[in-house]
Amino acid sequence: MKKIIRILRKVFLYTFGAVVTIILFTILVFWLEHNSSLTLPKPTGTFAVGRSTFDWIDSSRTDSLAPLAGVKRELIVWIWYPVSGKKLDSAIEYLPMDWRNVISQKEGFIMSRIMTQNLSKVHPHSIANLEFSPKQTKYPIIFLKSGIGALATDYTTLAEDLASHGYVVVGNDSPYSTFVVVFPDGRIIERTVQGSPGGEEDASSVYSIHLANRLVSIWSDDTKFILNKLEQLNTIDSSNRFFGRLDTHTVGIYGHSFGGATSAQFCYDDIRCKAGIDMDGRPFGPVIQTGLKKPFMFLLSGPSGEPDPDVLEIKSEIENIYNSSLKSHVWISLDGAKHFNFSDIALINEKFISRLSGATGSIGNRRGLEVAAGCVRTFFDVYLKNQSTTKIDSLAIQYPEVRIVKSKI
Repeated sequence: MKKIIRILRKVFLYTFGAVVTIILFTILVFWLEHNSSLTLPKPTGTFAVGRSTFDWIDSSRTDSLAPLAGVKRELIVWIWYPVSGKKLDSAIEYLPMDWRNVISQKEGFIMSRIMTQNLSKVHPHSIANLEFSPKQTKYPIIFLKSGIGALATDYTTLAEDLASHGYVVVGNDSPYSTFVVVFPDGRIIERTVQGSPGGEEDASSVYSIHLANRLVSIWSDDTKFILNKLEQLNTIDSSNRFFGRLDTHTVGIYGHSFGGATSAQFCYDDIRCKAGIDMDGRPFGPVIQTGLKKPFMFLLSGPSGEPDPDVLEIKSEIENIYNSSLKSHVWISLDGAKHFNFSDIALINEKFISRLSGATGSIGNRRGLEVAAGCVRTFFDVYLKNQSTTKIDSLAIQYPEVRIVKSKI
């Protein structure tokens, strides 16, 4: 009996030791990945890229999402633009330290220090607050709309690539919808249920769709406000670097997920919008019934297995917009891509858990961003820079992952 006990004790100790070793090894691997250096894909254009940040308050509009009545809508705006870069210039931080510190506190020690990428180790290619490149007199404007919860900087790769090709890319963080917004005076606004339709378990419920229709209108109004501010920067204040450099008559918009729905809504609402792109987003608002009169592209992740009823409903809504719209509409599927292959999240959270969860597809994270950037850039080159529409048809040749589902151009 004693011999059996000794054997069982040894088995237990060996097993316990093995389990502890595996746990410690796993923590070490996560910690090393957390602190590894990550450089974002290099922009493919000829321009260097600058980035500026603004805190703008819309004094004409109260924020209906704010818990206190009478609060004006306030937005953090990020602008990527073509500059004359110099070798001595150094790239900016991917996300400012005050934002990183707040996000770290909200996520907790394990998530922020082990399970995710250390954002101070993520290296973009933008340079802070340089002057515009003199190669062009003015540059067209493209708005970038993030998904619910996502930060504008989560789409730095696509923004930098567009800016390197001669566009001014304007993103913003949305109070009560973005995971967290940190204002320059230290105020912090977190995401709320009212600002995050679809966050509940039943994302297709009538309640969630009602919130989504309301929010897509708010985000469209945000975009109108920012465009108005850009027009003021361009014409009124000659002391700022944007004065006279913005082509406010050539405006496009692209967005991911809920930001894609906002792109369609803004093109529906504002005559100044010339073209738009929805990247893997479910549409909301009146465009589902009325369609669009502006050139528009749906850039969707590729199919994976049998679609569920929600996916079929979304495709039906997109089909209705496509069929109800005029020409110059394109529907593209990226084979092997999943929802997060359209943002930097595919690279930044490329950890064991993310890989196992299937958040990104077989296309590969860098390849997915490369193809998405190519499609977005090509569409805007055609409809904002008047290049040949044959460039869109050639996307499927240039990128084998591209499948043009429908096209009327």
